[in-house]
Amino acid sequence: MGLKPVDLIKSLRKGGQPAPGYLFLGAEPFYRSRCKQAVREAALGSEPDETAAVEVDLGERPLSDLIDEARTQSLFVSERLIVGRGAEHALPRTTGKAAMAQQQMVQDYFKDPEPGTVLVIEATRYDSRDRDEKRKIERVTKFFQSVPVHVELNALTPDQAQFVGKHLAKQLGVGIEPKVLASLVDMLGADAFRIENELQKLSLYAGKDATVTAADLDALVPEARQSGIFEFSQALAARDRARALLLLDTMSRAGMYWPLQLNLIAGLFRQALAAKELGLRGSRQIGSELKSFGLSVWPDRARQVEGIVSRFRLEELREALIAIYEADKRLRSAVPDDRVAVEMLVMQLTR
Repeated sequence: MGLKPVDLIKSLRKGGQPAPGYLFLGAEPFYRSRCKQAVREAALGSEPDETAAVEVDLGERPLSDLIDEARTQSLFVSERLIVGRGAEHALPRTTGKAAMAQQQMVQDYFKDPEPGTVLVIEATRYDSRDRDEKRKIERVTKFFQSVPVHVELNALTPDQAQFVGKHLAKQLGVGIEPKVLASLVDMLGADAFRIENELQKLSLYAGKDATVTAADLDALVPEARQSGIFEFSQALAARDRARALLLLDTMSRAGMYWPLQLNLIAGLFRQALAAKELGLRGSRQIGSELKSFGLSVWPDRARQVEGIVSRFRLEELREALIAIYEADKRLRSAVPDDRVAVEMLVMQLTR
């Protein structure tokens, strides 16, 4: 069965018994580490014997080694946790009897799993946001379909990252305004691991009972010091070519990873197109209506969308999304280089 990471963690921390096996699917690392820790504590307790946990790299060892390890009983511990990393490498390259035998080996194990042993199989190489990689995840899922619990570790949406950020800030005792947190999430591409790391630094920098400000972000967060994707998207929303090109130069020199940033900009323009088609006006109405459709919109985002809606005609928004798609294709090719591809996009969007 499929399970969200939050649901797995809640269940185990409430005293739920761990399943004989888990398949971790997806490249999102923040919740994966927490799911892994929750399974470990449920299976082995808070202070386990160091020999109770074993990891097998399936990029270097065959799948049969993992199953043999799970079947092996220990003379020293009664509960064991066996982790198979890199499960993508275990998939047979061809179909046929050999492939079926590999899959049957996994099925046979879970028909009669070893008592006291929890087997975790990690397939964390592929990102479900990529169409080709999503198909690869589906292939992994099908091969390991006999594993009792499948945990979906998809990339976080901005709303989910905002939720994580609020929770982490509360844990760390950090005061941070929603607007500043939204900027941090935008800058870090909804990467919860980075958000946690930056909040830890900000908590030490701002001090106890202080509130983190935008100036604190400028001082400590690398993406903020590099002007950040938030300002770049603001410049595009305002059709300010000179500002956009200046920010592009700054971010390119800092080694910005543009495919991820284009994905965020595409999301912004898709929301603007939806708002335009619905005839929405004003940031408050845009935020309220788009949220009712399940879209991620916070106040700063709504104001950005409002700016785009006011400056782009309906047909221009459709053309903008096509231009972003073409820029993304160029980023994935050898020629031109990333900077040229994004410069071409800026010129198209700021005409």
